[in-house]
Amino acid sequence: MTDAALFDTAPPEARPGAIGRLKAKALGTASSLLAPALRRVAPGQLGGETLGDAWLVARAALEAGHGFTLGYWDGPADSAGSILETYLAAIPWTAEGGGYLSIKPPALRFNPRAADSLAKAAAQAGVRLHCDSHGPEAQDHTLAFAERLRRHLPEGQVSVSVPGRWRRSPTDAERLAGQGIGVRIVKGQWPGEPSRDLRQGFLEAAEAAAKTGAGLTIATHDAALAEEALQRVGWNAELEMIHGLERKGLLALATRTGRPARLYVPYGPGFAPSALRVLRNNPRLILALAARAFGR
Repeated sequence: MTDAALFDTAPPEARPGAIGRLKAKALGTASSLLAPALRRVAPGQLGGETLGDAWLVARAALEAGHGFTLGYWDGPADSAGSILETYLAAIPWTAEGGGYLSIKPPALRFNPRAADSLAKAAAQAGVRLHCDSHGPEAQDHTLAFAERLRRHLPEGQVSVSVPGRWRRSPTDAERLAGQGIGVRIVKGQWPGEPSRDLRQGFLEAAEAAAKTGAGLTIATHDAALAEEALQRVGWNAELEMIHGLERKGLLALATRTGRPARLYVPYGPGFAPSALRVLRNNPRLILALAARAFGR
Protein backbone atom coordinates (compact mmCIF):
# COMPACT_ATOMS: atom_id res chain seq x y z
CA MET A 1 0.00 0.00 0.00
CA THR A 2 1.29 3.48 -0.84
CA ASP A 3 1.58 6.26 1.72
CA ALA A 4 -0.82 8.30 -0.44
CA ALA A 5 -3.54 5.69 0.09
CA LEU A 6 -2.84 5.40 3.82
CA PHE A 7 -2.95 9.17 4.34
CA ASP A 8 -5.97 9.86 2.09
CA THR A 9 -8.93 11.20 4.09
CA ALA A 10 -11.38 11.32 1.16
CA PRO A 11 -14.19 8.74 1.46
CA PRO A 12 -14.23 5.86 -1.05
CA GLU A 13 -16.77 7.45 -3.39
CA ALA A 14 -14.44 10.43 -3.87
CA ARG A 15 -11.42 8.28 -4.71
CA PRO A 16 -9.95 7.36 -8.12
CA GLY A 17 -12.17 6.19 -10.94
CA ALA A 18 -13.23 8.31 -13.90
CA ILE A 19 -16.95 8.31 -13.08
CA GLY A 20 -16.31 8.86 -9.39
CA ARG A 21 -14.03 11.81 -10.08
CA LEU A 22 -16.58 13.39 -12.42
CA LYS A 23 -19.39 12.96 -9.88
CA ALA A 24 -17.27 14.37 -7.07
CA LYS A 25 -16.23 17.36 -9.21
CA ALA A 26 -19.84 18.05 -10.26
CA LEU A 27 -21.06 17.80 -6.68
CA GLY A 28 -18.30 20.06 -5.42
CA THR A 29 -18.95 22.66 -8.12
CA ALA A 30 -22.71 22.72 -7.51
CA SER A 31 -22.26 22.90 -3.75
CA SER A 32 -19.65 25.66 -3.97
CA LEU A 33 -21.99 27.74 -6.13
CA LEU A 34 -24.81 27.25 -3.64
CA ALA A 35 -22.75 27.91 -0.54
CA PRO A 36 -22.51 31.75 -0.78
CA ALA A 37 -26.27 32.07 -1.33
CA LEU A 38 -27.01 29.71 1.52
CA ARG A 39 -24.79 31.71 3.84
CA ARG A 40 -26.84 34.81 3.06
CA VAL A 41 -30.23 33.23 3.76
CA ALA A 42 -29.13 30.82 6.50
CA PRO A 43 -25.76 31.79 8.00
CA GLY A 44 -26.30 29.52 11.01
CA GLN A 45 -27.07 26.40 8.99
CA LEU A 46 -23.93 25.83 6.93
CA GLY A 47 -20.52 24.83 8.21
CA GLY A 48 -18.65 26.73 5.52
CA GLU A 49 -15.03 27.13 4.57
CA THR A 50 -13.71 28.92 7.65
CA LEU A 51 -13.66 28.39 11.39
CA GLY A 52 -15.86 31.47 11.72
CA ASP A 53 -18.46 29.90 9.43
CA ALA A 54 -18.45 26.72 11.52
CA TRP A 55 -18.76 28.69 14.73
CA LEU A 56 -22.06 30.19 13.53
CA VAL A 57 -23.48 26.68 13.27
CA ALA A 58 -22.00 25.61 16.61
CA ARG A 59 -23.49 28.65 18.31
CA ALA A 60 -26.92 27.88 16.82
CA ALA A 61 -26.62 24.31 18.10
CA LEU A 62 -25.83 25.58 21.59
CA GLU A 63 -28.79 27.96 21.52
CA ALA A 64 -31.01 25.01 20.57
CA GLY A 65 -29.74 23.05 23.57
CA HIS A 66 -27.39 20.74 21.66
CA GLY A 67 -23.67 20.13 21.88
CA PHE A 68 -21.24 20.34 18.95
CA THR A 69 -17.96 19.06 17.62
CA LEU A 70 -15.94 20.94 15.00
CA GLY A 71 -14.28 18.91 12.24
CA TYR A 72 -11.94 20.36 9.63
CA TRP A 73 -12.30 18.53 6.29
CA ASP A 74 -8.97 18.98 4.54
CA GLY A 75 -8.37 19.28 0.80
CA PRO A 76 -5.61 18.26 -1.63
CA ALA A 77 -3.77 21.56 -1.22
CA ASP A 78 -3.42 21.17 2.55
CA SER A 79 -0.12 20.03 4.06
CA ALA A 80 0.24 18.14 7.32
CA GLY A 81 1.78 21.26 8.86
CA SER A 82 -1.05 23.56 7.78
CA ILE A 83 -3.66 21.06 9.03
CA LEU A 84 -1.97 20.91 12.42
CA GLU A 85 -2.07 24.71 12.62
CA THR A 86 -5.76 24.64 11.66
CA TYR A 87 -6.52 22.18 14.47
CA LEU A 88 -4.55 24.22 16.99
CA ALA A 89 -6.42 27.38 15.96
CA ALA A 90 -9.77 25.63 16.51
CA ILE A 91 -9.04 24.58 20.09
CA PRO A 92 -9.82 27.95 21.77
CA TRP A 93 -13.08 28.28 19.81
CA THR A 94 -14.07 24.74 20.77
CA ALA A 95 -13.26 25.39 24.41
CA GLU A 96 -15.37 28.56 24.44
CA GLY A 97 -18.48 26.64 23.47
CA GLY A 98 -17.79 23.55 25.55
CA GLY A 99 -17.56 21.31 22.50
CA TYR A 100 -14.84 18.97 21.33
CA LEU A 101 -12.54 18.82 18.31
CA SER A 102 -12.69 16.07 15.68
CA ILE A 103 -9.40 15.45 13.88
CA LYS A 104 -8.18 13.20 11.07
CA PRO A 105 -4.92 11.47 12.04
CA PRO A 106 -4.13 10.39 8.43
CA ALA A 107 -4.07 14.07 7.43
CA LEU A 108 -1.32 14.56 10.04
CA ARG A 109 0.57 11.53 8.67
CA PHE A 110 0.06 9.95 12.12
CA ASN A 111 3.00 12.06 13.27
CA PRO A 112 3.65 11.49 17.01
CA ARG A 113 5.05 15.01 17.40
CA ALA A 114 1.81 16.42 15.97
CA ALA A 115 -0.11 14.28 18.46
CA ASP A 116 1.98 15.66 21.31
CA SER A 117 1.48 19.28 20.21
CA LEU A 118 -2.26 18.88 19.83
CA ALA A 119 -2.71 17.00 23.08
CA LYS A 120 -0.74 19.52 25.12
CA ALA A 121 -2.76 22.44 23.69
CA ALA A 122 -6.02 20.56 24.26
CA ALA A 123 -5.05 19.67 27.83
CA GLN A 124 -4.35 23.31 28.63
CA ALA A 125 -7.73 24.36 27.18
CA GLY A 126 -9.69 21.43 28.63
CA VAL A 127 -10.82 20.25 25.17
CA ARG A 128 -11.45 16.64 24.13
CA LEU A 129 -9.77 15.40 20.95
CA HIS A 130 -11.57 12.87 18.80
CA CYS A 131 -10.00 10.77 16.02
CA ASP A 132 -12.34 10.21 13.07
CA SER A 133 -12.26 6.83 11.32
CA HIS A 134 -11.02 6.19 7.78
CA GLY A 135 -10.06 3.03 5.90
CA PRO A 136 -9.40 -0.29 7.67
CA GLU A 137 -5.75 -0.04 6.63
CA ALA A 138 -5.44 3.15 8.72
CA GLN A 139 -7.17 1.94 11.87
CA ASP A 140 -4.15 0.49 13.69
CA HIS A 141 -2.29 3.75 13.08
CA THR A 142 -5.32 5.73 14.30
CA LEU A 143 -5.56 3.72 17.52
CA ALA A 144 -1.85 4.25 18.16
CA PHE A 145 -2.27 7.98 17.50
CA ALA A 146 -5.14 8.14 20.02
CA GLU A 147 -3.06 6.29 22.59
CA ARG A 148 -0.30 8.86 22.05
CA LEU A 149 -2.82 11.66 22.70
CA ARG A 150 -3.89 9.88 25.88
CA ARG A 151 -0.38 10.29 27.32
CA HIS A 152 -1.07 14.00 27.74
CA LEU A 153 -4.84 14.06 28.25
CA PRO A 154 -6.91 12.71 31.16
CA GLU A 155 -9.46 9.93 30.92
CA GLY A 156 -12.47 10.93 28.83
CA GLN A 157 -10.55 13.63 26.93
CA VAL A 158 -9.65 11.39 23.97
CA SER A 159 -12.08 9.43 21.81
CA VAL A 160 -12.07 7.45 18.56
CA SER A 161 -14.64 6.46 15.92
CA VAL A 162 -15.23 2.71 15.57
CA PRO A 163 -17.16 1.55 12.46
CA GLY A 164 -19.82 -1.10 12.95
CA ARG A 165 -19.19 -2.59 9.50
CA TRP A 166 -15.74 -3.98 10.47
CA ARG A 167 -15.39 -7.34 12.20
CA ARG A 168 -12.50 -6.03 14.29
CA SER A 169 -14.53 -3.20 15.82
CA PRO A 170 -15.82 -4.85 19.04
CA THR A 171 -12.23 -5.73 19.93
CA ASP A 172 -11.07 -2.20 19.09
CA ALA A 173 -13.89 -0.72 21.20
CA GLU A 174 -12.90 -2.80 24.22
CA ARG A 175 -9.22 -1.90 23.76
CA LEU A 176 -9.95 1.82 23.66
CA ALA A 177 -12.50 1.89 26.44
CA GLY A 178 -10.17 -0.10 28.67
CA GLN A 179 -7.63 2.75 28.41
CA GLY A 180 -10.10 5.47 29.29
CA ILE A 181 -10.52 6.45 25.64
CA GLY A 182 -14.09 7.21 24.60
CA VAL A 183 -15.72 5.52 21.62
CA ARG A 184 -17.98 6.94 18.92
CA ILE A 185 -19.83 4.13 17.15
CA VAL A 186 -20.47 4.85 13.46
CA LYS A 187 -21.61 2.76 10.51
CA GLY A 188 -18.47 3.75 8.61
CA GLN A 189 -17.97 4.80 4.99
CA TRP A 190 -15.13 2.41 4.18
CA PRO A 191 -16.01 -1.18 3.23
CA GLY A 192 -15.87 -4.04 5.71
CA GLU A 193 -16.30 -7.79 5.32
CA PRO A 194 -18.93 -8.59 2.63
CA SER A 195 -20.77 -10.99 4.95
CA ARG A 196 -20.86 -8.55 7.84
CA ASP A 197 -24.34 -7.41 8.88
CA LEU A 198 -23.92 -3.65 9.25
CA ARG A 199 -26.65 -3.10 11.84
CA GLN A 200 -25.64 -6.08 13.95
CA GLY A 201 -22.02 -4.99 13.80
CA PHE A 202 -22.99 -1.51 14.95
CA LEU A 203 -24.86 -2.93 17.95
CA GLU A 204 -22.08 -5.35 18.86
CA ALA A 205 -19.48 -2.58 18.80
CA ALA A 206 -21.68 -0.40 21.02
CA GLU A 207 -22.14 -3.22 23.54
CA ALA A 208 -18.39 -3.91 23.61
CA ALA A 209 -17.56 -0.26 24.28
CA ALA A 210 -20.21 -0.01 27.00
CA LYS A 211 -18.72 -2.86 29.06
CA THR A 212 -16.07 -0.69 30.66
CA GLY A 213 -18.21 2.38 31.31
CA ALA A 214 -16.03 4.69 29.19
CA GLY A 215 -17.64 7.57 27.30
CA LEU A 216 -19.84 6.29 24.49
CA THR A 217 -21.40 8.12 21.54
CA ILE A 218 -23.99 6.64 19.18
CA ALA A 219 -23.46 8.39 15.84
CA THR A 220 -26.02 7.44 13.19
CA HIS A 221 -28.85 9.07 11.26
CA ASP A 222 -30.97 5.93 11.64
CA ALA A 223 -33.31 6.67 14.56
CA ALA A 224 -34.47 3.05 14.95
CA LEU A 225 -30.88 1.78 15.10
CA ALA A 226 -29.92 4.54 17.54
CA GLU A 227 -32.78 3.63 19.87
CA GLU A 228 -31.93 -0.07 19.82
CA ALA A 229 -28.28 0.74 20.54
CA LEU A 230 -29.28 2.96 23.46
CA GLN A 231 -31.47 0.19 24.87
CA ARG A 232 -28.61 -2.30 24.66
CA VAL A 233 -26.14 -0.03 26.47
CA GLY A 234 -28.59 0.94 29.19
CA TRP A 235 -29.26 4.40 27.72
CA ASN A 236 -25.77 5.43 28.81
CA ALA A 237 -24.60 7.25 25.68
CA GLU A 238 -25.03 10.49 23.80
CA LEU A 239 -26.41 10.85 20.28
CA GLU A 240 -24.46 12.53 17.50
CA MET A 241 -25.29 13.41 13.91
CA ILE A 242 -23.57 15.32 11.11
CA HIS A 243 -24.90 18.83 10.65
CA GLY A 244 -27.14 18.92 7.61
CA LEU A 245 -28.19 15.30 8.14
CA GLU A 246 -29.86 15.63 11.52
CA ARG A 247 -33.34 14.15 11.62
CA LYS A 248 -36.37 15.17 13.65
CA GLY A 249 -36.74 11.56 14.74
CA LEU A 250 -33.27 11.53 16.26
CA LEU A 251 -33.74 14.85 18.02
CA ALA A 252 -37.10 13.63 19.30
CA LEU A 253 -35.43 10.44 20.54
CA ALA A 254 -32.87 12.49 22.45
CA THR A 255 -35.63 14.57 24.05
CA ARG A 256 -37.77 11.55 24.89
CA THR A 257 -34.91 9.58 26.46
CA GLY A 258 -33.14 12.51 28.07
CA ARG A 259 -29.94 11.78 26.19
CA PRO A 260 -27.64 14.59 25.03
CA ALA A 261 -27.63 15.37 21.30
CA ARG A 262 -24.60 16.74 19.49
CA LEU A 263 -23.98 18.05 15.96
CA TYR A 264 -20.80 17.35 14.03
CA VAL A 265 -20.04 20.61 12.19
CA PRO A 266 -17.74 20.16 9.18
CA TYR A 267 -15.81 23.03 7.63
CA GLY A 268 -12.91 23.55 5.24
CA PRO A 269 -12.38 22.51 1.61
CA GLY A 270 -14.35 19.32 2.09
CA PHE A 271 -17.40 21.12 3.47
CA ALA A 272 -19.04 21.92 0.12
CA PRO A 273 -21.22 18.79 -0.23
CA SER A 274 -22.92 19.74 3.03
CA ALA A 275 -24.57 22.62 1.19
CA LEU A 276 -26.63 20.19 -0.87
CA ARG A 277 -27.41 18.09 2.20
CA VAL A 278 -28.66 21.17 4.03
CA LEU A 279 -30.97 21.96 1.13
CA ARG A 280 -32.32 18.42 0.89
CA ASN A 281 -33.13 18.41 4.59
CA ASN A 282 -34.57 21.94 4.74
CA PRO A 283 -37.16 22.56 1.99
CA ARG A 284 -37.87 25.99 3.46
CA LEU A 285 -34.36 27.06 2.49
CA ILE A 286 -35.13 26.20 -1.14
CA LEU A 287 -38.07 28.60 -0.98
CA ALA A 288 -35.91 31.24 0.68
CA LEU A 289 -33.28 30.90 -2.03
CA ALA A 290 -35.93 31.12 -4.76
CA ALA A 291 -37.47 34.21 -3.18
CA ARG A 292 -34.07 35.88 -3.00
CA ALA A 293 -33.31 34.96 -6.62
CA PHE A 294 -36.53 36.58 -7.79
CA GLY A 295 -36.14 39.57 -5.52
CA ARG A 296 -39.07 38.80 -3.29
